[in-house]
Amino acid sequence: MFSKPSRLQTILLMLPTWGFAHAVLIFRVLPLDPKGGALVPDQMLPFVFLFTLAGGCALLASYVTARRAAALGWSLPPVLALLIHVPFLGAGLALWLAATGDEQEKESISPTAVAGRLVVPFLIAVAACLLLSFGLIKLVEAGQLPRGLKSVGGYFGLATFLAFPFAIGVSGGVVIRRAGGTFGQAVAAAMTLVGAVILVLCGMLMEGIVCVVMAAPIGAVLAFLGAVVGYFLARTKAADGTLQSAAWLAIVVMVAVEGWNPQAPLEATTSSEVIINAPAARVWAELHDIRDLPATDNFLFQFGIAHPMGTVTDGQGVGAARLCKLSTGDMPEIVTVWKPGQELRFKVLSTPPSMRETGFFGKTIDTTHIHSAYASLEGGFKLTTLPDGRTRLVGESHYLLNIAPASYWNLWTEEIVHSVQRRVLDHVKTCAEAGPKA
Repeated sequence: MFSKPSRLQTILLMLPTWGFAHAVLIFRVLPLDPKGGALVPDQMLPFVFLFTLAGGCALLASYVTARRAAALGWSLPPVLALLIHVPFLGAGLALWLAATGDEQEKESISPTAVAGRLVVPFLIAVAACLLLSFGLIKLVEAGQLPRGLKSVGGYFGLATFLAFPFAIGVSGGVVIRRAGGTFGQAVAAAMTLVGAVILVLCGMLMEGIVCVVMAAPIGAVLAFLGAVVGYFLARTKAADGTLQSAAWLAIVVMVAVEGWNPQAPLEATTSSEVIINAPAARVWAELHDIRDLPATDNFLFQFGIAHPMGTVTDGQGVGAARLCKLSTGDMPEIVTVWKPGQELRFKVLSTPPSMRETGFFGKTIDTTHIHSAYASLEGGFKLTTLPDGRTRLVGESHYLLNIAPASYWNLWTEEIVHSVQRRVLDHVKTCAEAGPKA
């Protein structure tokens, strides 16, 4: 089957095995003790299995690389088999091998036949991923989650959310077109690859369900655009490795550019309002301590997004301490404006994690970006007495968003902040209209 690998065999078999091998080897997964020192002897077996599986994938990737290079008449196939394991360079080489070939090759084997031959390897790969996920769950329970997997998610920028899905789409479009596939198959291949990446991230406890749901729309759109570009440029000379290589090298360039000149965090202010059938004095009394908020039926809140459980104010006037109890921890605040019946403002001293990420199998995942992507800066309430004696209550939040592309993620953030504000304002409305504060 692999004596003369086709384009599809190369892209569908070699690249995933290369990626899996590097996902393990680059992360430097080691069974360290809690202090990060020596290896833990009684936990060696899972790691031996993990490295053995990764090593097998690496050998298979090298073999397919050498056979593909020999079939194309390239020189020094053994050297290329080693170069396939160089980070970043290996990905470009894999795509170049898959994209290069003569016109007669597309009639030698159909995409359907290749897919049929790969059913068994695919099932084996699925079983391996499930076993790996099970092993990682045990590591989490033992408090020995690999160092690399803990740090994954620390960088989220344009390269991750824009360049990566676009490059996947370009590669899928070129390879499927040159293998004789249709435009629909090219789009399906791009979406399948994006879906596979998502499953790997979730299955290996690198990412949670909520973040995947939020990132999926932009990833799908960019992968579709990439598939369109790749498919319709597949007949040009640039498609002989240049197009895919440029798409994937753009990721490296974008990472470098953002590393040297990172985008400034986005500061935004969001407000919501509610009309309360009660005088301002009664509404003001409810703002001191906002307790006993009801259980939420919000989908995002139920899946871990931070939301308020209540607030407590210690003292009165400017400088008074205020504590907002969120579902992910306490958020200390200090009062900066105190105008009874008119305005209450406070500065946020520290922000707890923005969510409790729920992964596959119901496990909670502690990723870096939930601690750094969002920070609440300040907030407040403004009360306005209406002519009919009712009160307009406006809740305002000023926050910092440190994740790119900020314009996309702020769409989600703004709606979440609105939901948080409405949850508090509606509760104050209910309590104020129920009667005077005791």
